[in-house]
Amino acid sequence: MPLTIKNKTAEVTAAYTAAIQDENITPEKLSAATQAYVTAIAEDASAQVRAEYEELKNVTDNQILQARGIPVLTAEETRFYNEVEKAGGFDKDITWPETIFERVFEDIQKDHPILRLVNFTPTVGLTKTIRSRRKGVAVFGPLHKDLEGQLDAEFGVETTNQLALTAFFLISNDTLKLGARWINRYVRLCLSEAVKDAWAKKIITGTGKDEPAGLLKNVEGALDPNTGLPDKEVVGTLTFKDSATMVKEFSGLMKKMSSYKKSIGNNDENAPEESRVIDGKIYLIINPVNYYDIVARMTIQNQNGVYVTNVPFISPDHIIQSVDVPVNKLIAFIEKGYDASQSQPEKVYEYNQTFAMKRATLYAIDMLGNGEPVDNYAAQVYKISIDDTEGTSGE
Repeated sequence: MPLTIKNKTAEVTAAYTAAIQDENITPEKLSAATQAYVTAIAEDASAQVRAEYEELKNVTDNQILQARGIPVLTAEETRFYNEVEKAGGFDKDITWPETIFERVFEDIQKDHPILRLVNFTPTVGLTKTIRSRRKGVAVFGPLHKDLEGQLDAEFGVETTNQLALTAFFLISNDTLKLGARWINRYVRLCLSEAVKDAWAKKIITGTGKDEPAGLLKNVEGALDPNTGLPDKEVVGTLTFKDSATMVKEFSGLMKKMSSYKKSIGNNDENAPEESRVIDGKIYLIINPVNYYDIVARMTIQNQNGVYVTNVPFISPDHIIQSVDVPVNKLIAFIEKGYDASQSQPEKVYEYNQTFAMKRATLYAIDMLGNGEPVDNYAAQVYKISIDDTEGTSGE
């Protein structure tokens, strides 16, 4: 069962996002926006879990429950939630099972198209990534010919610090009485809703300074202590003028994405030019403002009167909308071209303030994580330049 939190949460998400991005906002207004956001998530999640509980509370078949999105808990998870229920809340000194947070990230990947394209890896506070580049090739020759043709490799190591992504969730006393399986369902709903938009945004726009590095950033550029990584340069312009032009423009885009340098580290000066097969692996990430202009130029009505969308070399369902991509910009991105890590939290904080939900407790969890493109060639930025006075490809 996919996440269905929508009603009140959708109404306050935009206001909350604007509030946390406003450098001039007062503490009182930020607190009010946060309170509205956290309360909305809690109320929607509570309503969803209560409805599921009433429908499925007498179901004992684990296969049926799992099919409805209510997973079987591990022994460690069951013990943890039983302790939570017994204590009437989440003790800051209780260690959370890491599997809970692994499943949270599984949830958000299923629920968000951009996050489905990312490599999420469970990790610890300090991560070392080992990259290799093969030297030499296998060769034919006499049997057991001296070591000619042996495979060798160069290795590079990158160290990544984990950053704190603070997620708030509010849980009522009534929810804590439903039992381990349903407490887990509620927690996963709340945490997934709290972090998915933050991750999706930073994968696009992150500066690399105290936050993940985004696809819009040049990861080979110098990290400015104030502003982070520099923006990627635009590598071309897409006009979508007509069918012939689109084929030419997209063939150029695909050619660009198929070429890269096999780097084994940030200071690798000997990275060779290589090519890769990218059929079915390229995605276009664009702002909703540009989405329908582009799709309109790629849509025709066939002989049966059905409207069909065709994109040269790329599946139409590989066009993803993101409000975080600047208007008139397009990101060409290769699937699994972004590495993200996450680990269980170091701390859980309890807040005693009274929120709109009565008889509830607010918690803040520092979920550790970080991320960056696998290399500077995993994403390329294009300018969109569409002449609105021209017809579409179907005209």
